[in-house]
Amino acid sequence: MSSYNINVKELMGRHFPFKLGFATQTVAETLFNRFDDIQVLPTHNESAKISVMGTPVWDFIDLKPSYVEGTREQFTGYSFPLETTIEPIRPKKIVETDIFGRDGNIEELIALDDWQLTIRGLIINYDSTDYPEQQVKELQRVCELKTSLLECEGTLLTMLGINYMSIHKLVLTPSIGYSHIQAFEIEAKSKIPFIISP
Repeated sequence: MSSYNINVKELMGRHFPFKLGFATQTVAETLFNRFDDIQVLPTHNESAKISVMGTPVWDFIDLKPSYVEGTREQFTGYSFPLETTIEPIRPKKIVETDIFGRDGNIEELIALDDWQLTIRGLIINYDSTDYPEQQVKELQRVCELKTSLLECEGTLLTMLGINYMSIHKLVLTPSIGYSHIQAFEIEAKSKIPFIISP
């Protein structure tokens, strides 16, 4: 059993900034002050993994071993660094039709689209201030696999019913002032295997 502390005031401030018109300063402070004495109960769920710093991590992203579609080579799998977050967005496929003389338009729901997944993380060399070249090359190799179907696993992914993904883009973001850290962002989509029956 582990316990943790949540700064609800800070979380609310991030998601509802004053400059966006969520509330006036006075109203916002009245709302936020209600969270000052909140009691956070311990969780009975075991953390999925433990980071290098010894902190519990409940979410993770793993790519399972498989055969690469394009080359039939064996892919041994990959575990994203635990300093990784994933932002899933679920769009809908909607056809909008304008009708002459009618305000607005008619919407027809066709289907749910694939989940759009934005994976952001850090590759950190904890052993020295050297650039994590080998770890970056490994991430590059994963993102350049000639396949559109990678079996994946993760706490949030499993909860959303996402078992496969395809990687569309890798961005290596500069980490100014840190020679041993490489930030990255990946654009991916959830996939459902398409099987042609005989």
